[in-house]
Amino acid sequence: MSSERNRASKEGGGDRRLAELAGSQDGVTSLRQLRDIGLTQRAAEYRASQARLHRVHRGVYAVGHLAIGQLGTLRAAVLACGEGAVISHGTAAAFYELRDRWPVLIDVTGGRQAGRKLDGIRCRRCRYPTPEEIVIHEGVPFSSPARVLVDSAGMLGIPSLRRMVERAAVLRLLDLDALDRAMAQAKRRRGIAALRLILEDWRGDDGSVPDVRSVFEARVLPRLLAWGLPRPTCNKTLAVGGERLMVDFLWEKQRVVVETDGAGTHENPLAFQRDRLRDQILVAAGYRVSRATWDQMRGELDAVTQRIARTLLQAGG
Repeated sequence: MSSERNRASKEGGGDRRLAELAGSQDGVTSLRQLRDIGLTQRAAEYRASQARLHRVHRGVYAVGHLAIGQLGTLRAAVLACGEGAVISHGTAAAFYELRDRWPVLIDVTGGRQAGRKLDGIRCRRCRYPTPEEIVIHEGVPFSSPARVLVDSAGMLGIPSLRRMVERAAVLRLLDLDALDRAMAQAKRRRGIAALRLILEDWRGDDGSVPDVRSVFEARVLPRLLAWGLPRPTCNKTLAVGGERLMVDFLWEKQRVVVETDGAGTHENPLAFQRDRLRDQILVAAGYRVSRATWDQMRGELDAVTQRIARTLLQAGG
């Protein structure tokens, strides 16, 4: 009787330690971690047979249930690949919202299992990230945005790579200094020359990244510069007509403003009227205003860019 109580007490203590561990890392754990808290492989197998542990990968379990969420799924992949594993490439790009779709397989660089086939995981063979190229999010290691762009350069065509850079700029993830260091480490990799060329459009006169805040701004700015037009100030606040108005693009010397309509502007009468009032205030203050719609940005971006260029040229730009 006493031995049964001791066994039950020991098992209960193991379950408490297991619950604390799982609670601290999105509901997942590895066999190695189970051993660290005093649970043997036999104890883990027993709990699995009782549906208290659920296999996610070989040697990796979800505790209690399989609803471990996105971060838990990524953590499980890191645990499966072993110490030093980092979420990378397309999976890290999706996590940072640099791409819309998540890849079917989870991309991982490094770890003890590098080069081995693991279900649901794609082990990437490439240079291991430097400490600067690793970002820890709630305990899960990811390749940094700069390293993701460098890794993506060899996998994407120029239009897709350009869109990823544009999105990084909008999301405030475009760190040119970090990118320069990452590209220097990977100067012989495929796609680096194309990435360098794309980034040149994003280097302000002072070396900073322009303050773009929308997809339209990010797509139009490089095209304007490619035309040889002067670099505008992005998202500048003007005090005009007793109002303080933030404009998307401003060429102060030419007194030209470019504004954009959001995707739902024409479906919102109040927003439509507000934007027209802004235009009237700016025109009354002596600015030329060019406005582009969301549909124009998606379907005729080159034509929009040409109209902006003509407006600037007419204003003496």
